[in-house]
Amino acid sequence: MIRCRMIDMDSQATKQLTMQPKPIDSHLRLSEMAYEAIKEYILTADLRHQPPGSRLDEKQLVKSLKVSRTPVREAINRLAAEGFLEVIAYRGVFTARKEKKDILSILLVRATLEGMAARLATANFRNADFSTMREMFTAFIDAPLHELRYEFSLANIRFHEFILEHTDCGTLIGMAKTLFDHMRLIRFVTSAFLPRLQSALTQHLELIDLFEKREPEAAEKLMRSHIEESVQFIDEWDKAHRDFPSPGIVSQD
Repeated sequence: MIRCRMIDMDSQATKQLTMQPKPIDSHLRLSEMAYEAIKEYILTADLRHQPPGSRLDEKQLVKSLKVSRTPVREAINRLAAEGFLEVIAYRGVFTARKEKKDILSILLVRATLEGMAARLATANFRNADFSTMREMFTAFIDAPLHELRYEFSLANIRFHEFILEHTDCGTLIGMAKTLFDHMRLIRFVTSAFLPRLQSALTQHLELIDLFEKREPEAAEKLMRSHIEESVQFIDEWDKAHRDFPSPGIVSQD
């Protein structure tokens, strides 16, 4: 005979209501704070002085963040697992250097995601947004781009993120942001080629015109081609990338 045990739902509800929440683990909070701080440092570092493959001083990180070594080490291991850092035994911790195949994969996925972002954002822009976007590039019009490539690469990132923010699509924003974080690691190297800078500036301004005209299909098409154009510069990027010293040699002490 099968017996069914009756559950007193009122008793269960009362038991749940009287449960106390677990205290916040301060160690986990420190580890998360260290992770966010180190990641922000990596992604916003001036790559003219700290190119991919530069060494991070773990002791200095501990000192700067004013935490113990354990949260910093946990943050470093997490960032290494995500592909932002390389931990090399007996040598140290280094910012990650992307391989050619990794950059190609990122660019192809970005082209699809950001093409859709351009389409979705077109209808959401306000009139004031067009001026905001144009102002991002005012300083580069008729300017020597080869002398401003670092500043231009930062403006480029702000421009693409601004478009993503206006999609009103959280899933798309999350997926694209992950790719953006990895692209930030090589943003200075990939902006090293003057023809690409000039073309990118022209295409940015053309995209803004399409947004203002409310032409989502045309904006999507141009955004895709804008990003896919970078692929032709990958061989040059790969050569420049190989010119950096190997991890374990570059030091930023």
